[in-house]
Amino acid sequence: EEHEGKLHTVLSSCSSWLYGAVHHRHNFRMVLWLSIGILAALLVAVAAGALLWRRIYHDDPANAARRALKNGAVTFALRMVVRALDMVFFYVLLGTLPATTISPYVVAALLVSQYLGTFTEFGLGVLLTREVARDPSAAQRLFGITLALRLLLVLCGAVPAALLVIGAYGLLGGLGLSEALTSTGQAAIWVLLLTLVPAAYAGAVTALYNANERMEVPALVEVVTGLLNFGARIAVILLGGAIIGLAWAAVAVSCCTAIIFWVLQRRDFFPPRLSWDGPQFRTLIPLALPLMLNNLLSVIFFRFDLFIIRAFGGAQAGLLVAQYSMPYTVLNIALVIPPAITFAVFPALARRAAGERGALRVAQNRTLQVLLLLAFPLAMGLTLLAPALVLFFTRANVADYGPSALVLAILAWFLPLSFVNGLVQYVLIALNQQRAITRAFLLGAAFNLIANLACMPLASYWLGRPELGLYAASAITIASEVVLLAVFWPLLRAAELAPPLLSLAWRPALAALAMGAAMLLPLSVLGGWGGTLGAIAIAPLVYGATLWGLGAFGADERALAMRILGR
Repeated sequence: EEHEGKLHTVLSSCSSWLYGAVHHRHNFRMVLWLSIGILAALLVAVAAGALLWRRIYHDDPANAARRALKNGAVTFALRMVVRALDMVFFYVLLGTLPATTISPYVVAALLVSQYLGTFTEFGLGVLLTREVARDPSAAQRLFGITLALRLLLVLCGAVPAALLVIGAYGLLGGLGLSEALTSTGQAAIWVLLLTLVPAAYAGAVTALYNANERMEVPALVEVVTGLLNFGARIAVILLGGAIIGLAWAAVAVSCCTAIIFWVLQRRDFFPPRLSWDGPQFRTLIPLALPLMLNNLLSVIFFRFDLFIIRAFGGAQAGLLVAQYSMPYTVLNIALVIPPAITFAVFPALARRAAGERGALRVAQNRTLQVLLLLAFPLAMGLTLLAPALVLFFTRANVADYGPSALVLAILAWFLPLSFVNGLVQYVLIALNQQRAITRAFLLGAAFNLIANLACMPLASYWLGRPELGLYAASAITIASEVVLLAVFWPLLRAAELAPPLLSLAWRPALAALAMGAAMLLPLSVLGGWGGTLGAIAIAPLVYGATLWGLGAFGADERALAMRILGR
């Protein structure tokens, strides 16, 4: 009987191993063929689009509206391709690895790409774009100086900051308030820091193209980078490389991107050259510092809540990070829109800021109208589809992401305000009011930090329900955008540029409500994926028809369309 029991145990273990191996092999093959199919389809689509574009589009230097549409539409379309690749990758990642395994990489990637990346960029990209748009003859000199300054900031700023963050979480872990960063999380941070060097060069060359209103070139490079990144990350997941493998894949892809930009720069502009010029550094730093602070402070009140959630999440810190970051995976699709449109019009805004204010006002208001027409339906759609989106991405691991659907539904409504603030910020930059913007972001960031520092410990330690801190952080994100707009408003009024927000927003807001009501019908009647697909299909039809009925497309809009078409 003893031998039979041992034999039964061995056979059961072998059976379980064999089932797991077959199941893993099936998943491996499915993901592999899915990835190959997606890459092939996107390569064909991008190639066909590039050929059609060269045959159809003809630039007209006198047609600013057509050029702005070209810059915005092409950049948006190409970045959507990149986001689509990211969505497929996250579909594989979130459904394959447990939430607590993903959490260290989320923290490392957010710290390096957004915080340390923003600091080392130092606003020099926007500064280079603005100055070269005004004076093209200064391009080579400013490029060498700004690139050298970026590399210096990587060495002297990013490395000490990474040490500080790792030490701070170690201290919090020792006090029992949170979990210290694991060795895997720390290693991911150090590996990802290597991406900042090639990213500095790629960002400097991108600024040159933006200044020359050739945004489609860096956008196309971004697609190539996205394809490489997608293939590398999927390969890491399939081969079991997990978190550290993903970090090294990011390093390899960022180096490939830098090489592509090196070839393009030599072809279209001039050979790259560093310029270590101390007096010029001292001249540029005061000009760029407000821009860097603005970007950094905007990141602070946009995503710093995740670091607070981790700091006061106790034993659930890693899980809470994954639950809060998952909705941003979906929101990142919508967040492609503001920079694509804003950067497309920024060179024109910079030129008009030096001339007649009326022309600047018209350009600002028309761009705001486009942004709001996109923001409201996105917010409504994400709110109603939040449970289905979380289930779609997480699948077997959906139980780990219980609070994520409500977090996404709340966060969706920061989009309209964020779209407005994103454009207003660059209008004020065009007016050379960076310091005033810095004060605005300081107030917004202070509000966000204080509110999150009050709510997260309250939810975790006094109420014993840390998921309430996730909902509070989502609502605070919306409130922070309100605070920022309230501070921006007097600056716009003083410059005679305060936009008529109510008249620009009421039509898309009302149309979005009608769209939401129509989406509820298939969601409630059909339910499941059938209801979700029905809601997605009916939403744009109802929204467009309601906008038309409300007179959103009047004589001015038709005249603008005719100008773009050259008629």
